[in-house]
Amino acid sequence: MVACGVITVVTVGSCGDDGDSDDAALPLVDSIAPAVDALEAELGGPQRYFEINATPQFVNLFVAVDGAAQVQAYLYVDGELGPPKPPEAAGGATFEAAALTFDPDEVLDGVADELPESDVVVFSVVGGPGGAVRYGAVLESRQGGQLDVTLSPDGAVQSVDAL
Repeated sequence: MVACGVITVVTVGSCGDDGDSDDAALPLVDSIAPAVDALEAELGGPQRYFEINATPQFVNLFVAVDGAAQVQAYLYVDGELGPPKPPEAAGGATFEAAALTFDPDEVLDGVADELPESDVVVFSVVGGPGGAVRYGAVLESRQGGQLDVTLSPDGAVQSVDAL
């Protein structure tokens, strides 16, 4: 499952802004709930996810299929759910949408306060043990480099690691 997140980060890094702007676009965190609703309406009910992430352009939903032996990726752009990508082998922890307890209006506030010289390029929710989730963000420093930040649901920064 890690490969999906890495691919997303590389894609975002290559199509994001150049970091010279003080007003870099934030990930579409407030589009995660509508993306989940659209996907679950399309698939006929609650799903299990390996990961859901948001960039400034879109939301990725990585759905567990075949008993979580495979992952099927969906893209939500401009209020529309795109067709699924072909399933790929996968493994790891999954979660249901009910585990999403973050506040989209606050979850990135701690990053903005504690790391003001960085731009958030990806916000992610990744499955953990027992259906739990880990909230995180990938930041690009305006001086160069990337940071992996673990967040609490209210946006408090829990840890920061260089990528």
